[in-house]
Amino acid sequence: MPTSGKSPHSHGPSEVRTRKDLAPVIKRELKRLGTRLRELREQRGLTQEQAAELMGVHPKSMPRIEGGTANPTVATLVAASVAYKVPLRELFPEEAKEH
Repeated sequence: MPTSGKSPHSHGPSEVRTRKDLAPVIKRELKRLGTRLRELREQRGLTQEQAAELMGVHPKSMPRIEGGTANPTVATLVAASVAYKVPLRELFPEEAKEH
């Protein structure tokens, strides 16, 4: 059987954000995460610049992270949990259930 030379397991660009079934969910959850990070920062009386310094990220990335338009890495999320002195799971509060 001829092959194209590419492994079927090769890693190309991720399609996760372009999948119609996942894209809206990802967008919503990034927005929720950003809102939670902003809440935690404000509770601690920090500016975005101060929070960025504590987390080790560029200050210009904070509005994007808090606005839900950035895709923070796991390392950035761990840094946020350390900076805000909360367990990582507290960055992802459960959604309020509608009755």
